[in-house]
Amino acid sequence: MDSWPPPTRAERRRHGRRVTAIVVGVVVLLLAAAASVFALTQGGDDGEPSAKPPSSTAAGQTVAGPNVFADFGDQQFHSATTNDADIPVFAAPDPNAQPVDTLSQRTEYLLPRTLLAFNSYADWVQVYLPTRPNSSTGWVRTSDVKMSAQPLPWAVKVDLANYRVTVLKNGAVDFEADAAIGSPEYPTPTGIFYVTDPLDLRNQPGTGYGVFAIGLSGHSDVLTDFAGGDGQIAIHGTDNPGDIGQAISHGCVRLNNDDIMRLSTLPLGTPVFIT
Repeated sequence: MDSWPPPTRAERRRHGRRVTAIVVGVVVLLLAAAASVFALTQGGDDGEPSAKPPSSTAAGQTVAGPNVFADFGDQQFHSATTNDADIPVFAAPDPNAQPVDTLSQRTEYLLPRTLLAFNSYADWVQVYLPTRPNSSTGWVRTSDVKMSAQPLPWAVKVDLANYRVTVLKNGAVDFEADAAIGSPEYPTPTGIFYVTDPLDLRNQPGTGYGVFAIGLSGHSDVLTDFAGGDGQIAIHGTDNPGDIGQAISHGCVRLNNDDIMRLSTLPLGTPVFIT
C-alpha cells in the first residue's frame, strides 16, 4: 500500500517493545537485500555497471529539464508543428495546469514553429524544446500542433571526438562527412536537438556560414548572445575548407559547402544527436 493511517499514541506505547524488535529485524533484512541489489547492478569481475533500460515516465510526472535524453537507438520521433498559433508548454500533461512557457508560432527566421516529439499521453505529446537549458522537454496539447503522420525517417549524428557528421535514413547510414566543431573556449554543446531553421545562403555571399545553414534547437553553453542572436547553434557550410577537422568555431558545426547542401533538404524537426 502507498499509505495507511498512523497509529495512535496509546498503540505506540503498548506495542513499543515489539515494534522495536521488528524494526531491528527488518533493518537487518533490508541491509542484506541492499547488498544483493548492489551486487546485481554491478557487472562482472571488471566492476563495470550493467546497462539498464530507461524506466518509463509515469503520466503526470514532470520531466522538463536539461539533458533528458530519449534512447535514439530505439526511439521513434515525430515532428509537432504549430497550428498557426502560439504553442503553450506545460510541465506535465495536466488539463488543470497553467503553461510554464509559450512558444511563438514562428521562429526568428519566420519559419513555422516545429518541435521534436518523442512521447505521448492521452491528449498530450512530450517534446524537446528550442529553449535553454539544452535538451529541455515539456508537454504540449495535441490540439495545438500538427503531428507528422509517420515517424521521422532522417536523423543526424555529430561525433565531436572524431569531427564527423553522419546522416541516417531509417537507421541506416546515408551519408558521412568530416566537420569542424567548437573550440575549447566555445565548445559545441552535446545533447538531443533538432532542425528549426534551414536557411539558403547561396544568394548571400560573405555571411561566414557558407552556402547553407541549418539552425538547431540548441544554444551555446558559453555564449548567451552572438552576432545579434541568442547563441543558437547550427550546422552550416564554410568558405574555408581548411577549417574542416579542427576545433575552431564558436560552437557551430561546419561542413564543406558541397556536404552541407546534401543536408539542405532535411525537414523541420529532424533530430540531431551531438555527442
